[in-house]
Amino acid sequence: MSMDPQDTSQTFDFEQTLEELEQLANEQAHQPARVQAIESAALALHFIHELGRLDDFREHLRNFRTGQRPQTGAEPSFDTMSDAMDWLHAQREPRYGARVNVAGVRHAVMRERADRWLLIPAPRTPSEAPEGQ
Repeated sequence: MSMDPQDTSQTFDFEQTLEELEQLANEQAHQPARVQAIESAALALHFIHELGRLDDFREHLRNFRTGQRPQTGAEPSFDTMSDAMDWLHAQREPRYGARVNVAGVRHAVMRERADRWLLIPAPRTPSEAPEGQ
């Protein structure tokens, strides 16, 4: 599988991709492990679709294909965890990979259950780590 498609501006077509996966599974019927892998990929796409995250996946795919880092925009900043949690609870669905600053400390938005979001301290990226660490 090539990591550098010829046209990185091509958009992801959910329905077409599922049709292609079905055709591949039919062609590989004599290879059960390959069919299982193809079916797993199709189910993963269905899962992303059911979560309402196809746009996030398209953005991830575009970033992956072009080698760009995700564009997350400005991170919200709060003085207290209480203010940050109020903001988080007011969100319909936080953006995938969302980060916030709470009293100068970066936090990642994480889903604990389908209906519960929380903030955990985010690990430092290599560019944020002090030298020698």
